[in-house]
Amino acid sequence: MNEPIDLKTQKIIPIKDENKFKKSLVLDNLEQNILTHWDTWGKFQQAWTSRAYNSFKDLDKYIILIYLIRDNWLTLSGKFQYQSMDEFYDSDRVTIDKINLIQISNDLHIPKETIRRKVNELQDSNILKREGKSIIFNRKGIETQKPNDMIELLSLFIEKKSKMLHGKDWFGEPLTKDYIKNFIKKYFTIVWLRFFRMQIPFLIRHRDVFGDLETWIVWGNIALSHQYHLAKAAEKNLITSEITLKSYYSNVADVKISRGINASSIADISQIPRATVIRKLKWLTKQNCIKKNKNLEFQMTKGGKLNKKISENFLLNQHSVAEFLTDIFDLIKNSQFKL
Repeated sequence: MNEPIDLKTQKIIPIKDENKFKKSLVLDNLEQNILTHWDTWGKFQQAWTSRAYNSFKDLDKYIILIYLIRDNWLTLSGKFQYQSMDEFYDSDRVTIDKINLIQISNDLHIPKETIRRKVNELQDSNILKREGKSIIFNRKGIETQKPNDMIELLSLFIEKKSKMLHGKDWFGEPLTKDYIKNFIKKYFTIVWLRFFRMQIPFLIRHRDVFGDLETWIVWGNIALSHQYHLAKAAEKNLITSEITLKSYYSNVADVKISRGINASSIADISQIPRATVIRKLKWLTKQNCIKKNKNLEFQMTKGGKLNKKISENFLLNQHSVAEFLTDIFDLIKNSQFKL
């Protein structure tokens, strides 16, 4: 359900078409500010995945968990209901009726038997329990994915994007981080459902490209290092050609850097064990999308078929981010939901 709802009237509150922001305008602005945009987006995702991995040591398990929680919010939305953050996390239990392992497998691109095994592991950890075809989260299970830090980071991310759009006639005044954070907490299941609508497919696309999310995270730390140096080069006017959404990935991969990032640093940042990081680095090197320098540090390269897939994925992701931001700004600025 794309439109906000009002619990008191149990009616959808439509946003008038003439008031809706256009995704194309948001996307154009992201392109015009691609270096600062990708820096904040990349750091947000790095923090989000590091916290998720640190909590479960298994990102597939975490995706399954948030997918199931998302189903509860979809059910609420379908009944024209929503909950604040306090209301949701004060619940003693959350029930997801009639789970379908085949459907979950198809949606998440994870084999059905893997889904079954991960659900069983979550049950063994007392995060959830199965009753027939239903899944029940107890208080511990609900608390395991409470996004306290991530609401702070997401609010900061949205604030920075609103400042980028400030000055556009169609956008109006920028939003403050505190206002955004309070809005998210008050209309939590509505906003976080929209976040998961972006985030879950975002993670799935990376999983499909890299084979697993741990490999994507390892690669992402190297890419963020290159992004930093590209931004610095642009500040010094060392970039002579225009950087667009289509050219951005090749610009990041091609930027000249004297130092890279080593396996130990990646392990420290990502929380992934160093032995696993080294194994992922070897695979990425074989795919010819990274290389190791004489200091045993890793840098990006432009070659290999994998790089083409990553570049294509990057463009899809930017459209997804623009759609999410458009939806959130409409919700905050143009709907009847107010603080």
